Amino acid sequence: MNKIVRKEQFSEKVFLFEIEAPLIAKSRKAGNFVIVRVGKKGERMPLTIAAADIEKGTITLVVQMVGLSSKKLCALNVGDYVTDVVGPLGNPTKIEKYGTVVCAGGGLGVAPMLPIIQALKAAGNRVLSVMAGRSKDLIILEDKVRESSDEVIIMTDDGSYGEKGVVTVGIEKFIEQEPHVDKVFAIGPPIMMKFSNLTAQKHNIPCEVSLNTIMVDGTGMCGACRLTIGGKTKFVCIDGPEFDGALVDWDEMFKRMGTFKREEQEELAHYEEHLDSIEDGKLKMESSKTTDVVMDSDPTNDTIEVLTDRNAAWRDELRKSMKPKERTQIERVIMPELDPVYRATTRTEEVNIGLTKEMAMTEAKRCLDCAKPSCVEGCPVNINIPSFIKNIERGQFLAAAKVLKNTSALPAVCGRVCPQEKQCESKCIHLKMNEPAVAIGYLERFAADFERESGNISLPEIAPANGIKIAVVGSGPAGLSFAGDMVKKGYDVYVFEALHEIGGVLKYGIPEFRLPNKIVDVEIENLAKMGVHFQTDVIVGKTISVEQLEAQGFKGIFVGSGAGLPNFMNIPGENSINIMSSNEYLTRVNLMDAANPKTDTPLNPAKSVLVVGGGNTAMDSCRTAKRLGAEVTLVYRRSEVEMPARLEEVKHAKEEGINFLTLHNPIEYIADEQGAVKQAVLQVMELGEPDASGRRSPVPVEGKTVTLDVDQVIVAVGVSPNPLVPKSIQGLELGRKNTIAVNDDMQSSRAEIFAGGDIVRGGATVILAMGDGRRAALNMDKHLRGL
Repeated sequence: MNKIVRKEQFSEKVFLFEIEAPLIAKSRKAGNFVIVRVGKKGERMPLTIAAADIEKGTITLVVQMVGLSSKKLCALNVGDYVTDVVGPLGNPTKIEKYGTVVCAGGGLGVAPMLPIIQALKAAGNRVLSVMAGRSKDLIILEDKVRESSDEVIIMTDDGSYGEKGVVTVGIEKFIEQEPHVDKVFAIGPPIMMKFSNLTAQKHNIPCEVSLNTIMVDGTGMCGACRLTIGGKTKFVCIDGPEFDGALVDWDEMFKRMGTFKREEQEELAHYEEHLDSIEDGKLKMESSKTTDVVMDSDPTNDTIEVLTDRNAAWRDELRKSMKPKERTQIERVIMPELDPVYRATTRTEEVNIGLTKEMAMTEAKRCLDCAKPSCVEGCPVNINIPSFIKNIERGQFLAAAKVLKNTSALPAVCGRVCPQEKQCESKCIHLKMNEPAVAIGYLERFAADFERESGNISLPEIAPANGIKIAVVGSGPAGLSFAGDMVKKGYDVYVFEALHEIGGVLKYGIPEFRLPNKIVDVEIENLAKMGVHFQTDVIVGKTISVEQLEAQGFKGIFVGSGAGLPNFMNIPGENSINIMSSNEYLTRVNLMDAANPKTDTPLNPAKSVLVVGGGNTAMDSCRTAKRLGAEVTLVYRRSEVEMPARLEEVKHAKEEGINFLTLHNPIEYIADEQGAVKQAVLQVMELGEPDASGRRSPVPVEGKTVTLDVDQVIVAVGVSPNPLVPKSIQGLELGRKNTIAVNDDMQSSRAEIFAGGDIVRGGATVILAMGDGRRAALNMDKHLRGL
């Protein structure tokens, strides 16, 4: 896949590439674009598709060598592979019989304009094409344009070819010569599109323009491409890329195009340092290492039934070894942590160090091995908690991991990021005795880490293959949990991920200081060893449809595509440069490694960062900004008591020097002359009566505001389900805010489609999403077996 089969040079810096991408070629329509990435450290770069050949399974891209990413792409030759090509993305051009249309392409804009010209002509329109460039060598694809145009005018700035002048001169000529022009289409540099639109407006002709601003994911997840269109914020990759030119805020467009100009110029100056990253971008796993923690006894070969049997001889003997009163008198373990001053300087070192063998075994003794363990009821994936803990107590750490993996696909992940204090630990019998709960999360992490680092990783028992293919949309916690359970039941499971790495929010949303990537990679590797197939760069609903999956023999589909559509507050100045969603910020830093000078994705440095929100994502954002050298202020409209973030995350943030400014809420941002944010105006709040969530509602204090000097703002006020997947599935009943409506079995209105996680809930923790995946797997299995 993604092999370059043809390369043609139009001029010194303009190249055509024909690339193998059969699924994209089959699905692509005029106006669609792709996201391209060159090298494992490459930036995600949007490029409009100039042509597609379904028989050959190729797409054609025309690229101008202007920045680091395009220079790296243009350095590739026939036979080389582009690391990632994902699409088709964006809404296709609305093609109908308008009458007479003028299609204006400026420079490279002719390439994306070509399929539009062809489609308009095929729809029965009279097509008048204007091709423009600075000089003759920037006039491309002339023969192809002439084939589908009734007339063509060529304009060059220097008069070296065609007529001397700019694109608007050509547009005016056609408008003046024709009895009536019904529509103008313009694609090219933003300034060219702005004036093409003004020319059309002068004659009361609607003008459609294509806006490919800077993007990170291309699916609406990050919000990096947002622009004001008709007074409302739109995401170019989801709502566009084509818009009515009369509605575009062009000044904002020009400023946003220059967001990372300085950073990109600096990276280009160090081009040679980036070349070593041009290689095949496949998922790579770190090899397991041997742990320093050892077991005092030989590993047991007991079956899972014996390991989880409360009446087993070993378990009964363990209970009798200590009286319950002695167990309750043991103090809860305290997790060792890195020094706050030091850890606030390192992005990749984990804050929580982990328990020693002695600490884990001592903490395990606190578990009373209840006959009716309420802690299991509090676990969304129903881990047999007493059984794995008792195996730790007797020193059988590998057995403990085996018990965990019997029900959880991601124990090392859950042990780190799940809010145990609100789930399993909140049900612990110790709390009824006014004692701290057993540290279930710490012990889960210990067992999973021991197994991984020992190199003795076991796989759950897999049922005989039944030959039934199952598709999973999204590789986040819901999808991975579902895939793990279904493969164990004997199904042939394929996971389709839109991004270039498997893991979903576990990779792009959670910083390494809280969840190291190597931990996630090993969990994914285990699923692959169990038989789960993973495919990146596939957007179900765009690259391939649900109907196409079913035609390929998939009998069941699980949608776990997450809630990747960031919320903004819709306040004045919010679209200023250097104001970004937490999704965009964390994706740039976590997934794209933008803080690393040897990677291609830009990130503007900041000295004074404001983070808006009070959840775990807000904590992740402010702690990341601190590690990148900024002074960070966290603003939350309620008091600290109402913060939804985990207490541990709040504690860590405070220890690391984050300034907490509660009972304040942004109401306006002020930008400098370049359009970059320079100040935030905050409304002082007070708490009123409780709202539907049970938290006291924040109420503005009349006339009381505070203005802070800032040079970067990260908005972490929640996410909404991305409509891209659910809206692409015909006959699917949707719930509030484009969530997928499901019954108690996680089954949608289409019997073969199940769903879970954020796409159903609107927002969920990792463990709740995993619980949905498990429930969906259980009930899809019943459905497919006719039970």
